[in-house]
Amino acid sequence: MTKIVFACKSNSCRSQMAEGWAKDWLKRQKELLEKAESFSSKDHADCSCSLAEETGSDSLLRRLESKEDIERRRSILDRVVVTSVALDSSSVFKCETGACCGDTCETPSQRKEVKSKAVAAMKEDGVDISNSRPKTLQEILPILSKSTENETNAVDDVSAVYSSTLFVSKIEGGQGQGEKKVVDRLIVLCSCGNDIKRKLVRRSKSVEEWDIDAPTAASKVGEGDGAYRRVSLEIRNEVNILMDSLLGF
Repeated sequence: MTKIVFACKSNSCRSQMAEGWAKDWLKRQKELLEKAESFSSKDHADCSCSLAEETGSDSLLRRLESKEDIERRRSILDRVVVTSVALDSSSVFKCETGACCGDTCETPSQRKEVKSKAVAAMKEDGVDISNSRPKTLQEILPILSKSTENETNAVDDVSAVYSSTLFVSKIEGGQGQGEKKVVDRLIVLCSCGNDIKRKLVRRSKSVEEWDIDAPTAASKVGEGDGAYRRVSLEIRNEVNILMDSLLGF
């Protein structure tokens, strides 16, 4: 399995956008493989024409010329897991007391929402992240640590696994898992300090930091709500490069 995790401080904007774009990339690639497979070898010319119109890439068509290559790509895609997470667990919740002390909070906590302007920006380009929810490291680690494909794929539905209201103290944070590196590619999309990133970084085999503006800050200094879509498209470009690399593009 190739486990890709996008992270920012609260998992309410940039990392959610990245997860949405990565899942959209996987969906489009699988749809492309299905279309390529639906054409028989005698219709190869028609297949190339149809796919060229959709992808605009002759080099991509060359990669789809053989059944062996289609199966190779499908095998890679089926073994990719994408999720996102908050670097600061306490930023995911609003406590009934009005303040939360993070992983040791003993009061009922309400999970925050993904920023509505981030959802709207993604929707403009056909990607729906309205059902996504901020997630903590303590929640995703046990799922990422699963060894079998069926178990690991459950991370795609991690937002549905946890109720919106819970006791943060009951999230165990992968106790007993030691410092096993369960993340293959960690992408950090905020300029958080090393202390807040340390827990996740030491569980990751590879770490990248993308220089992506915080749209909330950009929107407040003259750019307005358009900052969210600009940032969304910038993230899409970076995600496409990252995901293409999995297939050797």
